[in-house]
Amino acid sequence: MTPARAYAEMPGGGAVGGARRVARIWWGTLASGRFFSGWSAAVSLLIAVTVLGAYRSVNSTVEYLPAIGVSALVWAVLVVLVLPVAWAERRIRRRRWRALLVLAAVVTVGAARPLLNDAAGLWLLREPSTGSWAERITTNVIIWLIVLSLVATATVAYDATRDASARLRVALSDLNEADRRADAYARRTRILLHEQIATLRTQLAELVAKNPGFDGVSAFSQSVRAVSHDLEDEASLPLSEIAAGTGPVEVPTAPRRPLLARLRPPSPVVVSIAYVVGSLPYTLATVSTGLALIAVVLVFVCGFVANAVARRSSRRRSATARGGAILFAWFAAGVLFSAVAILLAPHTLPTALVPILAFPLLAAIVGVSSDAIHSSIVQTRRLSRALAAQTDAVATRTTRARLELRSAAEQLHGRVQGRCVLFAATVDERAATTEELDAFAATIAQALAEIEGTAPTSAAPAPVAPSDALAQMIETWSHVLEISSNIDADARIALEREDVTRRVVDIASEGFLNAVKHSGAKRATLEVTHGDPDAAPELRVEVSSPGRLGSALPLTAGRGIANLSGAHLFQRGRDVVLEARVPLPAV
Repeated sequence: MTPARAYAEMPGGGAVGGARRVARIWWGTLASGRFFSGWSAAVSLLIAVTVLGAYRSVNSTVEYLPAIGVSALVWAVLVVLVLPVAWAERRIRRRRWRALLVLAAVVTVGAARPLLNDAAGLWLLREPSTGSWAERITTNVIIWLIVLSLVATATVAYDATRDASARLRVALSDLNEADRRADAYARRTRILLHEQIATLRTQLAELVAKNPGFDGVSAFSQSVRAVSHDLEDEASLPLSEIAAGTGPVEVPTAPRRPLLARLRPPSPVVVSIAYVVGSLPYTLATVSTGLALIAVVLVFVCGFVANAVARRSSRRRSATARGGAILFAWFAAGVLFSAVAILLAPHTLPTALVPILAFPLLAAIVGVSSDAIHSSIVQTRRLSRALAAQTDAVATRTTRARLELRSAAEQLHGRVQGRCVLFAATVDERAATTEELDAFAATIAQALAEIEGTAPTSAAPAPVAPSDALAQMIETWSHVLEISSNIDADARIALEREDVTRRVVDIASEGFLNAVKHSGAKRATLEVTHGDPDAAPELRVEVSSPGRLGSALPLTAGRGIANLSGAHLFQRGRDVVLEARVPLPAV
């Protein structure tokens, strides 16, 4: 499960709900199979040579550069050791084992780093180890868990957003082509209807002009019948056979944003807690408990001040300027904290200078992680809504055109041809009077005008049949997915009810939308079956498609499913399955 999906699907609930949300995001990141990345290496190098640099025993400026060199060397060794873990996490299928492997690797690296730093310092610089190993190991383990988890949260969320957005854009491009086909089909049906009605008007005028007999009226009736059949055939024409344009319409991608523009105002509580948890072991080992408590309070005070300053100074600014204002505010907070730390405990130099870099670094990592989750939710939801809206628009236009043709065919076959049969029976017995002929012509002309939609009071088109609504939805989605459907006989009877069909259409649409986001396989299977006859009457609706829940970003699927009571999304083998029950009214 991706971080953003965990965020989107977790309910609220105050502090407990927030803690559960954070825990689920963290575990989803560990199990993502993409925890370690190039960004992990880059940020860990920055942390290794600054916040956690091997300069505890440094006493002069000249000694800083060799100490940083030792930190960089140890970082390189640890990166080489982590590479097999990064390779393995991308190939282990079970999510739990992936998470445990990553967690064990981070803890091991955090614990081994102080030992390797001391060994490298003694070997290269002849510097003996200083400080408590227990305190240093604890500090390293905590900081690496926090920092690498935050970095992985951001990278996994961005990657998942990119993957899901790419699939949604392809689907939206296919639907844009279908939209053009729907427009072309609507124009084609209107032209066909006008041409056929015009032909019948011409034939009617010719028929009336020559005082028709039985054979003439019968021939006109057969023409009406042929036109009704042509309209029925056109109404059944698959949309895929309509030529329109030259291919799918490209959907523009979102422009790339500079790194500073990806900085959202970080939570001061999260940044402060991360710093306190990481620095508390060292603080307790170097200063009194009273000073340590003051330091903890000061961290939170500086955090809230930095957050207030950042938000105020970033108003009415561009995203990039807002990111710069956030970094500067947290840098100033770090300077303030370091100044107070030096005043209260001067013996902690040069470590007391670490907050100057640690505050903006942590704020940047938390801010980017927050932006990754927020962008995932917003961008994927926006594309999903656009896809759903486009699907509805195509289905609506196509259905309206088909209904118009079918309504015209029904009126021609019943109303017009029926009037022709009655008039033919009249002229078969005797010649029609002028009044009878005029009445026949007026009745047919009025009917043709109403069918064409040019009469002052046109008959309203027949409402769409429920079964047609489901079929039309499947046809529309077939432009995006290869869909196979299985609807049993009892379910087809239940689908004659409009409210039941509407519910099934909503579930199937949500399932097809998930199929697009979870996999590039572009296949889905819809099954609608009647439930257990001995239980409460209901339909079981299931949409399955190849894919994995943990490898995509089904943000809107989570929200959409929340609106479908009784529906749930789960993994079954290699398929992602959306299952829902539709209660049926008691007979």
